[in-house]
Amino acid sequence: MTLWKIQQSWFDREGQQGIVRVVGKGSFKNARHLKKYVEKASMAGIHDFTVDLQECIHMDSTFMGVLAGLASERRREKLSLPRVVNINSRNFELLQTLGIDRILPLEASSPSLSNADFTPVDTSNGPADKLETAQTMLDAHQTLIDVNPANAAKFQDVMTFLKDKLNQAEKGS
Repeated sequence: MTLWKIQQSWFDREGQQGIVRVVGKGSFKNARHLKKYVEKASMAGIHDFTVDLQECIHMDSTFMGVLAGLASERRREKLSLPRVVNINSRNFELLQTLGIDRILPLEASSPSLSNADFTPVDTSNGPADKLETAQTMLDAHQTLIDVNPANAAKFQDVMTFLKDKLNQAEKGS
């Protein structure tokens, strides 16, 4: 049984817009699919993104770090920031606690998205290997630290573990 999925909808409304609806848990297991969707959609001319969390029951730090990374990257490239909408109170609190609300537009509700036609995001490229997952996790947590230096203490052990894992893999190959 699949506990999570990401759905997408591309549509035209005063230009190209991409919507991603996260269903279930936003976690390290599906964070890379969100990132790849935004990259692919950007190359296809989609310039505005909305992440709909109406059906997202929880997010882990990797998923939130990927969200923050998308905002940081788009800001550096002087592109519009993704909007995060329909956030339940727990997820809103998580995003605020990590300081993501400082760099990413957060909206508690957005009723205009409820009728969008969503289809599953293509995940046919299969599961990530352990090193790709570790690198995604490391990058996401580094982004969280860059966004809010107070996060360094929270993620110090995770960062050390992931760096060691990647260093060991590099030495072994």
